Amino acid sequence: MPPNAIAPDGETRTSRVVGSIDFIRPKLPYSSTNGEDMDESKLLTTVTGVRCSMPYTIKCSTASFTSPDYANVRIEQIASTIFDETESKLSNFNPQSEVNVVNAMGIDDVHTMSEALKDVVLCSKELVKFTRGAFDPCVAPLLKHYETMAERSSSDLVARHGTTTHSTSHNGHHASAHLSSITELPESMDEVPGEVDIETIRRQRHVVDFWRSLVSAGFAGDPSDARVSRTVKRLLEVSQWHSAFSVVANGSDDNEDRETNNGGMVTYAIRKKHNDAHMDLSGIAKGWAVDKIAEALPSPCWVEWGGDIKVRGKHPSGRSWVVAVPEPPKLSEMRVRLARAKKAGQVGPVYTLADEHIRDEEHNVGKGKEKDYLAVLELRDGEAVATSGDYEKVIERNGKLYSHVVNPQLGRLLELNQTSLAQAVVVTKSCMVSDALATAGISKGDPSLARAMLDQFRTGYKTPVRDYILYARQGPRIIRLSIPGIESKSDRERRLQRHQPATVIVVGGGLAGMSAAIEAADARAKVILLEKESETGGNSAKATSGINGWGTDTQAEQGVADEERLFERDTFRSGLGGRTDHCLVRTLSTKSSDAIHWLKHRHGIPLTVLSQLGGHSAKRTHRAPAVNGRPVPIGWKITSTMRDTICNEYEGKIDIRCGMNVTKLLHNVDANGVKTVTGVEVNGSETIVADAVVLATGGFGCCQRKDGLMSRFRPDLLGTPTTNGQFAQGDGVILGEEVGAELVDMDKVQLHPTGFLDPNDPSNPTKFLAPEAIRGSGGVLVNSEGKRFVNELDLRSIVTAGIQKYCSPYKSADGYEGPPFAYCILSQEAQQIFGKPVLSFYKDKLGLLEDCEDISSVAELIGCKKDVLVATLQEYEESARLGTCKLTGKDVFPSPLTPTSTSLVVARVTPSIHYTMGGLNINSVGEVQEKIESIIGSHRHIRGLFAAGEVTGGVHGGNRLAGNSLLECVVFGRMAGERAATVKHADKEMFPNAKHHAQESESNFIPVLLREVRNTDEKYGMNTREIRFDMHGAFQNSGMDVGQFIALRGQLDGETLMGYFSPITRPSDEGVIGILARSDSKGGPIAQLLEIARPGSTFYMCAMGGLRLKFEKENIIYNNRVVKRIGLLAGGTGIAPMIQIIREYGHYVKSHPHPEQIPPFQLNLIYAAEEMHDLAYMKILDTVRNQIPHHFRYYVKLNRPPLGWSEGVGFVERRDIIKYLVHPSKEENPLVVICGPPVFEAAMRKNLLRLGFEHSQYYSYSEGDNVAAHL
Repeated sequence: MPPNAIAPDGETRTSRVVGSIDFIRPKLPYSSTNGEDMDESKLLTTVTGVRCSMPYTIKCSTASFTSPDYANVRIEQIASTIFDETESKLSNFNPQSEVNVVNAMGIDDVHTMSEALKDVVLCSKELVKFTRGAFDPCVAPLLKHYETMAERSSSDLVARHGTTTHSTSHNGHHASAHLSSITELPESMDEVPGEVDIETIRRQRHVVDFWRSLVSAGFAGDPSDARVSRTVKRLLEVSQWHSAFSVVANGSDDNEDRETNNGGMVTYAIRKKHNDAHMDLSGIAKGWAVDKIAEALPSPCWVEWGGDIKVRGKHPSGRSWVVAVPEPPKLSEMRVRLARAKKAGQVGPVYTLADEHIRDEEHNVGKGKEKDYLAVLELRDGEAVATSGDYEKVIERNGKLYSHVVNPQLGRLLELNQTSLAQAVVVTKSCMVSDALATAGISKGDPSLARAMLDQFRTGYKTPVRDYILYARQGPRIIRLSIPGIESKSDRERRLQRHQPATVIVVGGGLAGMSAAIEAADARAKVILLEKESETGGNSAKATSGINGWGTDTQAEQGVADEERLFERDTFRSGLGGRTDHCLVRTLSTKSSDAIHWLKHRHGIPLTVLSQLGGHSAKRTHRAPAVNGRPVPIGWKITSTMRDTICNEYEGKIDIRCGMNVTKLLHNVDANGVKTVTGVEVNGSETIVADAVVLATGGFGCCQRKDGLMSRFRPDLLGTPTTNGQFAQGDGVILGEEVGAELVDMDKVQLHPTGFLDPNDPSNPTKFLAPEAIRGSGGVLVNSEGKRFVNELDLRSIVTAGIQKYCSPYKSADGYEGPPFAYCILSQEAQQIFGKPVLSFYKDKLGLLEDCEDISSVAELIGCKKDVLVATLQEYEESARLGTCKLTGKDVFPSPLTPTSTSLVVARVTPSIHYTMGGLNINSVGEVQEKIESIIGSHRHIRGLFAAGEVTGGVHGGNRLAGNSLLECVVFGRMAGERAATVKHADKEMFPNAKHHAQESESNFIPVLLREVRNTDEKYGMNTREIRFDMHGAFQNSGMDVGQFIALRGQLDGETLMGYFSPITRPSDEGVIGILARSDSKGGPIAQLLEIARPGSTFYMCAMGGLRLKFEKENIIYNNRVVKRIGLLAGGTGIAPMIQIIREYGHYVKSHPHPEQIPPFQLNLIYAAEEMHDLAYMKILDTVRNQIPHHFRYYVKLNRPPLGWSEGVGFVERRDIIKYLVHPSKEENPLVVICGPPVFEAAMRKNLLRLGFEHSQYYSYSEGDNVAAHL
């Protein structure tokens, strides 16, 4: 294969790192000569000093104090108090400090911790767990061993005053590159930060540097290496938290994570597990002190100690607090400085470069020289930033430079080089956490590993990472925190710039409809919103539980840890028993945070209250807080706000028309049976023409007609109470079905377990919803016997089934017998959590709850025996104390309920129809699908028809997870609206010049959004994935020939990656282009990017060269000649272009005017792979073979077949080609197409030539297009 050849088989050779992302240095956010606004002396009181040999700077608004003099005194008092506590509790270099008392204990001794030590120890323990040992405060014994070695071998070692967590520190605090690597941006260019007395520090030789001994002992390698002594291996075992110490909570080891649930105090102690264990908290103790000082000072304030920074509020001038991150020194500069210092006799074998870096930067400031900033960060209220770098202290050994940082997981000293991580900057809302994570990040060495670790802290930890900067010198390579699935503003503008304004009709004025309308209008469409009721809102306006979202800023602000995998697991688990399409769920999950952000920041809806509802593993359901003590129904708040937004901001763009009942979809059908929606019929007579229609009409939860949808799909639920409005008749489902849309999960109807049963009107079929939050606040369900029977926080379907099984029907005095019901009891604490104002609405205004003075009153209301109810609550109290209920499995107890509880309220609740999971089948961008019998697929979208919200199916499966309804409306409403707006595109083809040239020039790459990732087979293809991307227009096609391939470019970890792939979709497919990619290491660098990319992620695509096969009406043309037989030789993921050829050929056969003239077995395939898991699209191959059995056949060979394999074994041989593929006959005009790994293609070409094939009779991708990269 030629060195510059490219080919689309998806193997490693087709994926490469193109280079670092172009880095544009940030500009200063404000001028240093901006006059009065920048004069800090008039706005701030600034106090500076040195504690523990580290400088501190504290700035506080002068207006917060009675006078500037008092401000100075008070700030000094607060700081000194906390500095003193830090030294007395946390310093390893104060012999009487509390941490040294712990270190001096014997094995199994226990010490009750102070609040300061408890805070730092518990945080350290958590971070050891979450970083998997990249941060560990117990590495000191190992380091002490090397100190001893060094003392015996050298007396001329210099130690810097203060080190990182993983080095021996002199003052007990982590003094890393904070001194130079990150400072507040000076208010004027003459201002410089304080300076440490470096010479004083250098004169202190109390600590022997262990880093030289590490290298001397050969400890730069893996600890499993034979050179590592038994002593070192033993010390590695004790130099880890889990084997050194344990936390004792209320007398039980490592029990501090258990919730007490009873409001009792927890006493924390620490137990020493090994005599040699030693704890050094220097890595986060300084951060703890900065946090405490910032908390004690009035806001706004700025606290910096040794480079750790935390802010509160905004700068008094009104701007954000700003810090600048300088670029670390180059390796060449470090070597020059090292040589200069050695020549001057200033240092021993260890050299601290960070100090000179400080002076260099200060010198530049004084001279007005432009500083090399990596980033300028604007810190929000409560945020903290810390940094760690490889240049803080270095040693030279055999011409190599080694950092002061050691990876405690491997015991490896980090060698400085151009590609390793040189600096880590971390922003969280805790200096403790930022400091530890910066240290853990730099210890990883590899930028990608550091990024992967820090990404887990974005949402999966209670103190989430808000931002980070990872820097490697080569490039330079800069990695910033990025949220998957978020498109940049510039890419979006480029993607939408060629659209022509479309007319979009949105049917339905609930949350999904209004979301679609706004997004379509933002994409320059003219929108007509039709609502059949007299006002907008629909069922969305009745929602009370809230809207889900993970990774949101609300969760971050409240310290709630949540993860993608947890949200998706909860959704899938809730949906068991139905069709929960994993692509739709992934889209819902990925877009959830952006949905919350859109509502909060675009529409100003304060989604600041979080709840953990039934079926959820975290607090992720967002609501608005009460206003003036009055509850804010979240559904009403969202829909009314969005209606106001439309009226105020979209005049002339969105036309809302109420009282408009859509009775029919206008559409036409072409000769191939393809349907296109062209408008709607309203009120049975009026027609409105449009380019696209979005159905957002809701479900059929109130459809009780004998000929209605409920009667058709769930007749057993006729007569069941409902929480839906009368308008929920399934109008959109019927409209879609009439034009051929596929319906899914129509029998999946959700009964909400708690509809309020009004004792004054028990027979009313429409119930007020007893919100999920009633049980989420601690409401306890009992039956008429006073017994619990279910986990109140379980899935709705499970709670409903429990009521139906264990509860009696409601019977009134007048003889009415209703459905099964339960009693819901709320304690005072539960009422408080739920919200007294909201509760008052249900209790006092609607009369749906009753007051009970005590448990005796509750038993009387229920009509059960008091001793039975008391026993039930005694068991519940004990379960809460233990943290789990043996009867129901409940393990979250939001509030207590005991036999002695008083001032209770009780409600009667019954399962009621709440939501219909079934509806129109849609894809990930909201296009409505119809089921077809086709050789090339089982579904296709109905052109111009989109849907979102409860009218659709496939998102929630058998049972919707609480809070996902409003989320679905926003996510898919926005996506359907924007996609509908793209139906009129100026370019019919996405690559209009694809057939004329193929070149990787920058101008030929266009941004595309990842739509979804699908498995290639149910049984096979475990190592492959089908990746689908959106074309810019919903009606666009690719403009490429069959067999052409594309270049795909993306960015990961500060680098630009490139891969080459053959589309598996046909060139005429509209709106989407799909590729086949390996998901394992054989896929190369871009495989990792494709694995972590999420729906909405931006890639850049360019049409390349390839086979260029043309299927005309009655002939197949290649290189201007008619081809009568085609043989396909595919190796591994080289099947991708073959799939496209096979699909196109199937369409060619089915549409041929004279199919009897097509030669038998005109198309044959030999598919070779290493093992069964490498096979892909076997179902497609079987379908095509069954559809056209006389025209297509295939043969599979595996080199490593599984037991029971009955097809070909081994490599493809010449006899296989003759038997299963094609003969080299000139009369048959054969064409053999080869795609696969280089070795495979070379072997196949050799076989063909030996069989007598001419060069013109085969096409090999690896030598067919030798196009050099031009980037």
